[in-house]
Amino acid sequence: MAKNRKSNISIKDIFKGKFLVEEGSARNWGFGLYLIFLAFVAISSSHWLEKKVVEINRLNEEVANLKSQYTDAHRELMKMQLEPEIRKQTEKMGITITEVQPYVLIKEVYDQEP
Repeated sequence: MAKNRKSNISIKDIFKGKFLVEEGSARNWGFGLYLIFLAFVAISSSHWLEKKVVEINRLNEEVANLKSQYTDAHRELMKMQLEPEIRKQTEKMGITITEVQPYVLIKEVYDQEP
């Protein structure tokens, strides 16, 4: 049968810290260091996770900004490709559309010189 071991350490002894200085306190010190290590790991992982969340939010905002810039640039490009816009730009440079049909120049190639 398992022995019922009842600890004779009271709450008052815990507050005074007697369980850390009495005989057999090496187990108590080991367990305390283990708890401190676990607390350190938990705090570190929490800070690391918070840092990652902030970085992800910053990158999501940057992606949204780049998408809106792409949309604006694409809309502007589509507008610039329309014929009325091309005519406006060429008239600023002094190039106009003529009403006269252009001539077609044909160069005849002979096998032998005439």
